[in-house]
Amino acid sequence: MKPMTRESHYDTEPHSSDDVVWNWQILAEVGNIQAQLKLALIYDHGEETVRDPAKALSWYRRAADHGNADAQCILGLKYYKGRHVEVDYLEAAHYFLLAADQGNADAQLFLAMMFESGQGVTQNIEAAFSLYKKSSLQGNALAQFSLGMLYEQGDQAASGSAAIAADRARAVACYRIASASGNLAARGYYEALADQLSAEDSRLAESFTTMLDITGAESINHFVSHSSILTPLLKKKSKLAYRATMG
Repeated sequence: MKPMTRESHYDTEPHSSDDVVWNWQILAEVGNIQAQLKLALIYDHGEETVRDPAKALSWYRRAADHGNADAQCILGLKYYKGRHVEVDYLEAAHYFLLAADQGNADAQLFLAMMFESGQGVTQNIEAAFSLYKKSSLQGNALAQFSLGMLYEQGDQAASGSAAIAADRARAVACYRIASASGNLAARGYYEALADQLSAEDSRLAESFTTMLDITGAESINHFVSHSSILTPLLKKKSKLAYRATMG
């Protein structure tokens, strides 16, 4: 990578991949959040340079610490999947929730999946239901499909959550919209369940033409509190870390 000069700082036409990385590096170092994310992606995927997972994580963290929702969601997924870090579901939930609070549809989906299954967090079907709705309203096809499954099956107050009544008309509408959004599995679920509906439920399902029709306007503002769910878990994690250092 060539040394930086006054002239090259203002060069708007990079001549090599090293120049591209260098220009992003300059912007990232002075606090440009989008440049920090871009540099993380470059090192993560080996674009314009050799892959460097450690550098990628470092820049993702810097962008996430500055509030970038995409970086937060990516970090959450890395901790969830154990990609170049140890699997840490609590850390994953922490980053997913930071991004979900900012309206990131993918983070809302991933966090909903964690709350539905109870993987790494206390199972909370009501929280999952709320998050699936918010992600669905942004057009996330997998969230729309998952919401349909919750409507079809219902839930009986698992782990202290409020009971969710089964609603097959809404389930069919979710499957139809998810299928139109590109979820291949949703089509089969839609066809199988639609054939079982009564005439009245079929008419009701057809009346739901958008996700907002299905979920209701209140789902836009209803959200799970960050502090009420994660703070007790984070305190527990801190205590465990302290005990470990004390031997």
